[in-house]
Amino acid sequence: MRALEVVELTGQPFAASAPRIGAPRWDTVIIGLDWETTVLDERLAQRTDDMFAAGLVDEVLGLLDCGLRDGVTAARALGYAQVIAALDAGGTDEQFAEARELTFIGTRRYVRRQRSWFRRDHRVHWLDGAAPGLADEVIARWRDVS
Repeated sequence: MRALEVVELTGQPFAASAPRIGAPRWDTVIIGLDWETTVLDERLAQRTDDMFAAGLVDEVLGLLDCGLRDGVTAARALGYAQVIAALDAGGTDEQFAEARELTFIGTRRYVRRQRSWFRRDHRVHWLDGAAPGLADEVIARWRDVS
């Protein structure tokens, strides 16, 4: 729908409205940290487990009392949307387990889209986030432009 709106309003192809990737400003270096997909998935699963263990359900309950449903964006955020759906369905342990799984799956999809998007940016210097000496490599890249 968004692409059709842009074409209708501008008369230009949708791709013409995409930002152009130019040279970095102010002598900066853009560093991207990446991990192997299996390691990244493990980290995402652990992060999701940690969010739920740290009280995501209670957080959502508190925010619902403050009008979370009235907002356009926050109620659709990863984790919040899944917990709200579980609460609306009755809030059983099984429904919260499903909410946790759906949060993980949604986060994994989001990360895949981010990786794909940023990989197209030729300015990004990709480094292995698990590599020994990572901090030294980042500093070396930074010093090359400073």
